[in-house]
Amino acid sequence: MKKFRLYFDKDEEANWLNEMSMEGWAFKKFFLGVYTFEACEPGEYNYQIDLLNNWNGDKKHFASFMEESGVEVISQWYRWVFIRKKSSDGPLEMYTDGESKIAQYTRIKNFFSVALLIEVICFLVEVSCAIEADRNIFWGFVIFLGMIVLVFLRMVWKCKWKIQQLKNQI
Repeated sequence: MKKFRLYFDKDEEANWLNEMSMEGWAFKKFFLGVYTFEACEPGEYNYQIDLLNNWNGDKKHFASFMEESGVEVISQWYRWVFIRKKSSDGPLEMYTDGESKIAQYTRIKNFFSVALLIEVICFLVEVSCAIEADRNIFWGFVIFLGMIVLVFLRMVWKCKWKIQQLKNQI
């Protein structure tokens, strides 16, 4: 089975993958918003998603390290990695303490901050073109880029909020 979804929040995405597992669908592959599933026992797997520091390292080494922990690397898209563990083998939690969770959300915030900066520049260039050309097609692109800017801005804000919540708990 294939499903199309766009997620910008890794926690919401992981929750959805875990819900699909509870319904008897094991996540198999991801590409550009298309998730591929195969039938499984309901609740057979627990899923997590992580943003790695970089993906220039040895992918096989990372995958073998995860497998030693009973964790399977399912899919990878750029620096995002999808992992799962059989529910019968216990919970899947890569980050167990506040400091490591703060570091994780800081990486995600920084990732989206760079993307936000790039999109703001594109947005401003497109606004300039739209004003100069005064054509509806350019204003359509301005609206589209504005929506992307808002999505990335929301993610940066959400990560900052999560980091602050974790700091308050420490």
